[in-house]
Amino acid sequence: MGGRSYMLATRMPMSREGFDAWLHTPLPGRDVITNPDEMWLGWATADMAPDWELTAIAGSPAAVATYRASRTRTPLELLAARAAGGFTLARHHDGALEIYLYDYHADTHGTLTNLLMLAGAGRFADGNAETPVLYWGGDVHPGLPIDDRSVLSVLLVGRTAARFTARYPFPALTQRLLPVEEAFLGAVVDPEGDEPGWDSSEVLDPSIGVHAVR
Repeated sequence: MGGRSYMLATRMPMSREGFDAWLHTPLPGRDVITNPDEMWLGWATADMAPDWELTAIAGSPAAVATYRASRTRTPLELLAARAAGGFTLARHHDGALEIYLYDYHADTHGTLTNLLMLAGAGRFADGNAETPVLYWGGDVHPGLPIDDRSVLSVLLVGRTAARFTARYPFPALTQRLLPVEEAFLGAVVDPEGDEPGWDSSEVLDPSIGVHAVR
């Protein structure tokens, strides 16, 4: 396992009731993020502009339609669909929403959908503090980055809105996510093999797993 990879992770304080409500609530619009065009600001690809309008793939109407449709789904629908392919940690655990998504040769358009999904989780979170969502990638195996050179963006999710930040204390960020990373890596079967497997029994919430059809 390795090659060009992209990961998204967070640990957001949330009650079980809030988690269940979030799963069944359709994604918010882009306006939930106060500065959507600053996604890359301050990080590895700060000279890029996020393609929220899908203009780069306008020549593929079917692809555009698929992405637009995904933004009308619920987190339950999105997570169940991707969990069917493995390498998805999505659960309520120890009083928090935990997410760790691994994508090999992913595209940024799908990531934008996932960021909207997590931006919408803030209204169901406990407390008023903003929760960081880390998005990183590169020619790496799944696992937290050892420094901020492979960080692509950090989204701070609050109760009423979310915002991208140009800087965030990296040690505090990785410390927050270490338990989620440990659970994710523990679910990888034969990680050094040619075709690593995935054991979702401990990392996929049953309410999602029941809808994940392989």
